[in-house]
Amino acid sequence: MTVPFLFVFIWCSNALSDDSNIQDIKIKRETRLLELEAKAAAQPVGYVVLDLIKKKIYLKIRGVTLKEFDIVDSDTIGIGQLNESYSLVNVKAIFAPKRKEIKPPAQKKEEKTSSTTQEADSYSVEDMPSNYTLILDKGLSISVSQHFKGNFLLSALNYANKKMSRLWNSSKLLWSYLKKTPFIKVVAAMSKDDARAFYWALPEKAEFIIIRQP
Repeated sequence: MTVPFLFVFIWCSNALSDDSNIQDIKIKRETRLLELEAKAAAQPVGYVVLDLIKKKIYLKIRGVTLKEFDIVDSDTIGIGQLNESYSLVNVKAIFAPKRKEIKPPAQKKEEKTSSTTQEADSYSVEDMPSNYTLILDKGLSISVSQHFKGNFLLSALNYANKKMSRLWNSSKLLWSYLKKTPFIKVVAAMSKDDARAFYWALPEKAEFIIIRQP
């Protein structure tokens, strides 16, 4: 009876030790996230919280949520570990918003002619792209793409986009591995309206806080 009892005792001790270690790691992560948010909230500028667990993006300032965006589907690929804090460096979009040209009204012949066109400085959310990439420091990029809703054909298009994205990112991952450069990419599919609104509201050089699975 002594040997089986000793075996059970050792097994229970190891299980309790593992649970304790997991709990310690969880507490440390939560404390770290609270510290990062307190630091970001102390500045009078907007910052972003990307919650990959709840599939949400929060635009905040001074700790107050200004806007919440839903992520329909997400994926993470890369070399190394995804950290909790990053800074936005640049935003790349194939169809970035462009200035609209406004033609001035027709002038009479005796009036002195001016330039033929003027540039409009005002934009709306509808002018924003729904597919773009956020370039952050420490080798992280976040690809935002439009998730199509509707019939079977649009669902198939979402599936094809996801597979093509993973194939492309896998090739970049291999290239980064060979070059020994950091590469981590988060792919986030969002509704067209949310993708555009997030691009529109995103502050320049924003701080990002990432909440992920341990």
